[in-house]
Amino acid sequence: MTEGARTCGRRFLAFPRRIGRPVAVHLPGAPALEVDHLYVDYDGRPALEDVSFSLQGGERLAIVGPNGAGKSTLLKVIAGVLSPSSGEVRIRGFDPCGHICIAYLPQRSEIDWRFPVTVYDVVMMGRVGRLGLLRRPRARDRALVRDALEAVGLLEVAKRRIGELSGGQAQRMFIARALAQEAELVLLDEPLAGLDAPSQEDILRLLSLLEERKVTLLLSLHDLDIAAEHFPRVLLLNRRVIGLGPPAEVFTPARLVAAFGGRLRGLPAAGGGVVVSDPCRTQEEKDAGAR
Repeated sequence: MTEGARTCGRRFLAFPRRIGRPVAVHLPGAPALEVDHLYVDYDGRPALEDVSFSLQGGERLAIVGPNGAGKSTLLKVIAGVLSPSSGEVRIRGFDPCGHICIAYLPQRSEIDWRFPVTVYDVVMMGRVGRLGLLRRPRARDRALVRDALEAVGLLEVAKRRIGELSGGQAQRMFIARALAQEAELVLLDEPLAGLDAPSQEDILRLLSLLEERKVTLLLSLHDLDIAAEHFPRVLLLNRRVIGLGPPAEVFTPARLVAAFGGRLRGLPAAGGGVVVSDPCRTQEEKDAGAR
């Protein structure tokens, strides 16, 4: 890892990195998110190259690309967990560090599921950034946590240890944490990975609930059909931006070939589109995807 690509936060399920630091303010009228000519290198190798885009409050954007494309890296830089080699990320006009409005939901593989906490504990962690480390939850905090658990259908398992959850329940728990946090920007890294179709539908329904609350959503996906059906804008990424805009304009054969390269298997699909498969995954890509 280079000097520029150093971590500036703590692992998820620890207390938020913002404890004891000034809370960032928002610049009136500034976009919810601005990514400006972002570069990230790992050991001298580029993970992201000249990535730029912005989101207004309440927008939802899906990041799509092959394994090793830099999707996880991009989300970590936006969350303030990783520092860029060059370029800037601004949340409402300011650096990500210090914002209590960001909820980052990492990949399942990055969570220590043996950590001795309950579902309720994790959702209550969403309130810590506003409470401070040593202050006890107030009635309003407990009410927000209960409402969040009820909204995602986990109230009955609130006292269950997190290691006992199914994949779908785990993702719903993280969304409940974002709701309790009153997050304004939610970053989700492969939230549908490994879930069956009914569980995926549950998560997509809850994402619509966040959208109704004017939360800005940015998440990574592998499934082009889901991205096209549920997101008005997509970002096609392979270390650099291959395309950004409505799915029908971005998911063209030329851009998909540019993104997926030799791993692209294209078949005719309804409406003249293509079906993409990315079956091969090298060890380098596995390592990159775990970051």
